[in-house]
Order: sequence, then structure tokens, then C-alpha cells
Amino acid sequence: MTKVVLYSILFLSIFQFDKSTEISYQLKNEKLVYHLKMKNGKQLTVCIDKDDKYIVYRYGSKNKIELEYPKEKDLSSFQKFEYSGWSRGGGIKNSAMKLKYLAFTNNGIKYVIYDTYFSEVNKLEAGIKVMESENKVTDLKGLKKSAKGNLSDLKDKVKEGDELYD
Repeated sequence: MTKVVLYSILFLSIFQFDKSTEISYQLKNEKLVYHLKMKNGKQLTVCIDKDDKYIVYRYGSKNKIELEYPKEKDLSSFQKFEYSGWSRGGGIKNSAMKLKYLAFTNNGIKYVIYDTYFSEVNKLEAGIKVMESENKVTDLKGLKKSAKGNLSDLKDKVKEGDELYD
């Protein structure tokens, strides 16, 4: 009986330690706009303060936020992001599609979060394009089925863009 109790305490302490090393990508005062797990094991979130005071993007592993943008969490943050999208219905016969993009530039590098659907090839994709230059674009693929939220919720909250990245 003593061994069972000892093993239980040991197991629970290890579980608690693992749990405490995870970083929260959404603060208590924020509402989630979009969350995506990446194929490389990382994750991204886009959150807005519950009182609409700021918008923030976070990317990294479960233990470390590698990029948080912007640094200043205030009303000016909404002007640092750009939403663009396109939607066409009609199924395969009309090449239906839904294209949603959220873009921002940090230190000269453009980041484009995308969530797209093309009916012709029945292709759903989500991820981040990291554009260091016209010739150097890295496409970090996401796990589309893990996506939570909707980028189009930002349509009237951030700057309107017209660029489609596909």
C-alpha cells in the first residue's frame, strides 16, 4: 500500500511539472480569434483583448513563445495587421473557393497566416508563409483539422488588404 501511495505521489508530481512548463498562448483578458497547430509541432494564435484594446500574434513551441507581435499591446496594434480574403460559391462547377489571409511585417519579414479552400481539387490548407524576399518564401504548413476560430472575424477590425497570396 505504501508503494502505491509513493508511486501515485511521484506520478502526480511529474504530471504537474510537465503541465507547469507549458506556456499559455492566450491570456485571461484575451479572446481567441484563431489557433493552429503546425506540422512542425509548433503552434500559432491570434488573440484580441476582450475590451478590443489590442490584437496579438504568438508563435512557438508548447514551452516557448518564439515570436510575439507586436510588442506594444495597444490600439495601434490593429493597424499593424492586414486582412484580405476572397470567397466564391457554386461548388466544383464554379471553382468555389474561400481564401483568408492575415498579414503583418516584422523586422522587414512579411508573415502571412493563411486558411484556404479550393473546391476544384478539394484542398483545405492552413499555415504561415514567411516572406523574407520575393525569392525566399518559407511555407510552414499547419494541421488544418486543428484550426480553431476564423480569420475572417478580423475583417472589420484590422486594415483591409487586397493581396491574395495563392
